Amino acid sequence: MAEAESPLPGPDGGFLQPYRVLDLTDHRGVMAGHMLAQLGAEVIQVEPPGGSGARLHPPFAPDWPAPENSFFWAAYGAGKRSVTCDPSAPAGLELFHRLLREADFLIESFAPGDGRPDWINPAATQATNPRLIHVSITPFGMDGPKAHWVDSEIILWAAGGPLLPTRGADGQPYRISAPQAYLHAASDAAGAAMVAHFARLQSGVGQHVDVSVLQSVPQATLSAVLAAAVNHADYTPRPPDPALGPAKVVAGGGIAGFGPAKWPVIGGLAEMHMAIGAVLGASGNQVFAWMKEQGVLEARFHDWDWMVLQARLDSGEITNADVDAARAAVGRFMADVRKESLMDLAMTRNIRVAPVQTIGDLIEAPHSQDRGFFQTVEGPFGAYVLPGNFAANAEHGFVAPKAAPRLGADNADVYGGLLGLSPERIRDLARLGAI
Repeated sequence: MAEAESPLPGPDGGFLQPYRVLDLTDHRGVMAGHMLAQLGAEVIQVEPPGGSGARLHPPFAPDWPAPENSFFWAAYGAGKRSVTCDPSAPAGLELFHRLLREADFLIESFAPGDGRPDWINPAATQATNPRLIHVSITPFGMDGPKAHWVDSEIILWAAGGPLLPTRGADGQPYRISAPQAYLHAASDAAGAAMVAHFARLQSGVGQHVDVSVLQSVPQATLSAVLAAAVNHADYTPRPPDPALGPAKVVAGGGIAGFGPAKWPVIGGLAEMHMAIGAVLGASGNQVFAWMKEQGVLEARFHDWDWMVLQARLDSGEITNADVDAARAAVGRFMADVRKESLMDLAMTRNIRVAPVQTIGDLIEAPHSQDRGFFQTVEGPFGAYVLPGNFAANAEHGFVAPKAAPRLGADNADVYGGLLGLSPERIRDLARLGAI
């Protein structure tokens, strides 16, 4: 076993330096192992002989050779080692069991609806290694009425709730931009593995952890999942419609569905909520004060207080159309504001506004540069940039980043060094199609 008597890391080895992870995930869970690798664990990506599906996931580098040109794999395979193994072959299954006995964690993303192989059954893996922490990342969980349902990115967002607040004026939800449902679940899986690890330090035994994407994505609904806790159990966002009566205040303190939170500005977009209620109303008042100062706020809006505007809506003194007109005036005003000035405006005028940053903005930002967040690694086909540690002020808890490995790059080291197989035996396994 790789597990040491003490969980404490070495001076530069990361929090998880003593531990070994077998990572069998494809693109649906590959980030979990990457996070553990950042913490110093030895993460061995166990791939089929043709390679993990994560290697075929876009976007692709135009000047790297296929099939080693996935930026997705370059990001989430970083810090790992790569071996090939086919447990469906008898020799491959024996090899997998030997690896399993040397592991502290196993992470996999075999969906029940795809037909999980018997060799990945949690009872079988625990029998092989009772101290193993086995983490499964599945769309709907390992059991329950939806366990065998097929999934897709949009299905998981719809089933988990985040599409509800994205409905447009026609009642249809907008699609979440970049595929990320499984990234939420993968980060939860890394955290869940640590919770199980702390339990193992007390009990000496491992356990199976079932992480469902369906239970991870509701965290992306912002305040909606907390609505009942703040007396908005009937929370249902909807677009403004005068025929439906006054709009309702949502859990976060703003009106549901009152237009976009993204505002065009010079050079890009700003994120800013003009919402009614105690949470965000003060910021709206500051925006109006600024507009009044500049002489561009219509007189009919001079006495508006976004903190308590709900009462005037409820009484019929003002209408949803009036709020729409106010927002349109804000939009015209913001169109003349420069993106690079937004953070200064937020700080000096106490307005809850922020620039919508591109990836290039983030890499070049002085704050990111000063903190050394983005780091360059030398990959097999050239240098590329990776995000740095996912937590600050824990320098000894993390290790320096390493580029993602090529397929099977560590077969000789892992099978020869860890398992003690001879070069001849490794070649035989390759001829048999086991690796």
